[in-house]
Amino acid sequence: MSDLRYDPLFDLWVAIAENRRDRPIEFVPIEQSFKQLICPFCGGNEEETPPELLRLGPEDKSVDPTGLQWHTRVIPNKFPTYFGSQEEGVDCGPYQHSYLSGDQELIIPTPRHVFSFSDLTIEEFVLGLQAAQIRMQKKESESHIKHAMLFGNCRSEAGASVAHVHFQLIGSPLVSPMMASRMTRLENFRHENGVSMTTAMLNHELKQHVRIVAETDDLVMLCPYASRFAFQIWLMPRNDTVAFSKLDQNQLQQLCELSQRYLRRVEVLLSEPAYNWLLHQPPMGGNENHWFVEIIPRVAKTAGYEMGTDIWINPVAPEVAARRLRT
Repeated sequence: MSDLRYDPLFDLWVAIAENRRDRPIEFVPIEQSFKQLICPFCGGNEEETPPELLRLGPEDKSVDPTGLQWHTRVIPNKFPTYFGSQEEGVDCGPYQHSYLSGDQELIIPTPRHVFSFSDLTIEEFVLGLQAAQIRMQKKESESHIKHAMLFGNCRSEAGASVAHVHFQLIGSPLVSPMMASRMTRLENFRHENGVSMTTAMLNHELKQHVRIVAETDDLVMLCPYASRFAFQIWLMPRNDTVAFSKLDQNQLQQLCELSQRYLRRVEVLLSEPAYNWLLHQPPMGGNENHWFVEIIPRVAKTAGYEMGTDIWINPVAPEVAARRLRT
């Protein structure tokens, strides 16, 4: 059972998901735990996972040189954050809590045992995002889902519990205070300026061109002006009126190519760091379609000042990071 608890002092929700203690932690030192001998996400090990929700890729071995008969699978997460039913009679005093249910799925973009999104072929990367689009579109029709978050944790320091690269898609039953506050700021900015905040930011960055890393016809890769982390980047669409779930194959390919260009460069610069690949998008049913991808290398740990004030300290200026990434 998952218990959603609201902290009125810090204005945030916390999911108490005790079942996640049972997740396989593949990266624990050998003295503490044996490494998984069978990767549940590799081709041929499909029986090790829950029944799949979606499969993409050729079924015909003649057009599948690996003989594995699938390219992308979507499965339920065995250890979801949001699950359970309402309990009655719980006295929480001044606190709010909820047992609302959500959805959590894993998107496995390749049957090959690879460790980073930089190791995927473009076809695998694109197909993984297309699977995410299909599942997002389904969640848009489900009234209990208020927001969908797509992300990938690569390597243990970024939160991965299985090495085989994969996305997670969490359909949340609530909109967090942070997300609600962001939407209010976006709506106010558009009302006051006649243009979206993301468009205004992108236009300024293109004019300055000191934090731009790379560009395509539809996307711009940049180090954000107030980067919270060293070598953090955003991948922003030039046209923010099209929702991520409606991007066409060409636009998805541009997104994948830019992601891999960045990752291959940063993995050389920073000796294969752990990282998080995050898709930011608005809640379901809103008036804004804005979205952007953020990639955060985990090269420094969050310390006391950041945790105590929510003011971040970044030792590498985004202008310097952009120059290093362009080289």
